[in-house]
Amino acid sequence: MKRRALSLSLSLLLMAGCAPAPEPSPTAAPTASQSPEPVSFDAFLAGVNEARRSALEGGEPMDISAWTSDFREQNDTFTEAEMERLLTPHNLEKALTMETAREDIETFFTLLRTTYGAYDYFGGDEVFGPLEEQAIAALESGKEEGDILYSKEIRDILYDTVSPVIRDGHFMIGEKHLIEEVRQEPYYVPDQYIADPEAEGLDPAYVKPTIGPDGAITYGFFALSHDGSDLPETLGGYTLDWQPCGMADLEEPEPFVFAERAYEGLPMLVSRKMSPYEMLPESEAELERFASCGGEYADAPVLLFDVRRNSGGSDRWIMDWFEGWTGQPCASRWVFGQRYSQLSCKAFSYPEEQMGNWRVAQEEGTWVPREGVTFLLTDKGTASSGETVVEFLHSVENVLVVGAPSSGCALVPNNWHFYLPNTGIEVYFGTGLNFCETMENRDGTGYLPDLWVNPTEVPAAVARLCAYYGLNPQ
Repeated sequence: MKRRALSLSLSLLLMAGCAPAPEPSPTAAPTASQSPEPVSFDAFLAGVNEARRSALEGGEPMDISAWTSDFREQNDTFTEAEMERLLTPHNLEKALTMETAREDIETFFTLLRTTYGAYDYFGGDEVFGPLEEQAIAALESGKEEGDILYSKEIRDILYDTVSPVIRDGHFMIGEKHLIEEVRQEPYYVPDQYIADPEAEGLDPAYVKPTIGPDGAITYGFFALSHDGSDLPETLGGYTLDWQPCGMADLEEPEPFVFAERAYEGLPMLVSRKMSPYEMLPESEAELERFASCGGEYADAPVLLFDVRRNSGGSDRWIMDWFEGWTGQPCASRWVFGQRYSQLSCKAFSYPEEQMGNWRVAQEEGTWVPREGVTFLLTDKGTASSGETVVEFLHSVENVLVVGAPSSGCALVPNNWHFYLPNTGIEVYFGTGLNFCETMENRDGTGYLPDLWVNPTEVPAAVARLCAYYGLNPQ
């Protein structure tokens, strides 16, 4: 299941102690063998703590009441036989006619109206009513009743119709993710470091805190873009050779969901999935170990927590780990709604008396003091319950997120597989609605790191930083 920018004060802290940079030019830019004047680690960490605590304790009101209204009149939309077919995988059993294709399109929009957790958030009937008409018009355009139709056509019509409206990192039609059309990917310029980007007048949209080749905190060129085509080729005298960050290139001989390791003498927890592998019986035991070991790392002076490529699963494992680690339940600031529709009650075995209601829960958030420093490693593969780790650790003092932005796959939790009655097209979406820290929809963008580093280089970069600032446990 599932559920930023640095403040001005943090920016000022980052500037403290930085020597003035020379007039920028391609030859004056620092190379991979040197860093500019280092940023104070204590000042940087204090700035992150200040920004996080301020967001937790003084953020905007979190209210989802406008999108969670009662819908009791939709209690009995489907018959029992129709629900069984919608919840059971099946293939096209007979030739697809215009009538049966139209029925699948109408069923798709009925599914959204009655079951989708973000239906009203993305506009409700006012938006999706015209989109249904648009989809049927696309189906009928240039065709006659006797024409041969293919399920792929229906899939593409549905995808093309709703993808401009639904920004949901989980939502899939067939094998196509709706978020791909707007997903923001991280890019960086290798081996370029900047001492004082503000003094050089560089646009902060393209310059972020990073870890230099000697381990010092400095600045580099990082940015988010859909495909890189809109990124500048030059900036302030620097020639920019943008490269995609991608996801971590994991060199693991065997699959696992959780492991405890050491990286250059630093304790490191590695969480790759929040659910067991069906073909890997030991993965359940690995998750149990993960859930129970938090207290053993409560006093660690330095801890690496690697959730790169963690595609999610269930939040319960990180909930238990967090409580053991901090001595209290998860403390992030969030609001969550679960839609008890006819189909979600059937799929999740919810009590029928709840049907037609929303269950809304909210947590104001609690700042968790902690002495040790934790480095949370993320990349674009950190999604869903993997992002829950980011949300939870944002409430803890002395946590630095290092790597690339997470996937952005958190708005709509409690996802399920549905199958259109005639084509058998799989539609995957959630029945909940979730916001954490702010009312921003981060899907497709994700949570931004505090220190931007190409994900394949993150553990080595953190080890360099710990050595440079003397953080290594003695």
